[in-house]
Amino acid sequence: MPNQPPVSSNDIARLVTEVLRRIHAETDSSQTQSARLTPPEAAATVSDRVIAAETIIKLAPGTKVAYVDRKAVITPSARDLARDRGIEFIAAKTDTTQKSDPQLFIAQAECATDVSAIAATIRRAVSTSQQLPSAGLATTLKSLAEHASRDAARCILLTENTAVACIAANRFPPIRAVLGSDPPAVADAITRCAANLVILDPRQFSTA
Repeated sequence: MPNQPPVSSNDIARLVTEVLRRIHAETDSSQTQSARLTPPEAAATVSDRVIAAETIIKLAPGTKVAYVDRKAVITPSARDLARDRGIEFIAAKTDTTQKSDPQLFIAQAECATDVSAIAATIRRAVSTSQQLPSAGLATTLKSLAEHASRDAARCILLTENTAVACIAANRFPPIRAVLGSDPPAVADAITRCAANLVILDPRQFSTA
């Protein structure tokens, strides 16, 4: 089989921008549809900042919509249980004049490759992005989990130890991580898995 050409850092930047755009579009669309179709008795407001499976269990029978804080973190188990019960999560409306884009955190760990050009390209493409200081894999994952929990952030981890990083990341309740190499496949995985962390091997990219 012929080798695939390396994915450029610009491809990754475009992917990140598109994912963040979809997050806004899906949230706004869901809010509008649910406001029109959901009777008041089928909706509930959840004020928890971290929504776990236990939160879903406590909702009244017949609940179909759960209004949550825009910065609330929904654990994978909560999403799965809500899906099984036919419950939809909707971000509660706030002051539209203060609407902000989701934050994006970029981190690197266990990289022999220089990733500065890739990280810089992503930062230029996403105005709300921040780069975390370089650290060990365990420390980096803990930091990303904290940002995902506290800020409802999306994250990108650049590492050459992708398999171990993905397994370790998914042990943190606020994180749902996927591996990425091909932009269309990554976008599809993010949509299907509701991922908030994409793990990338910088050796697969060019810096064009």
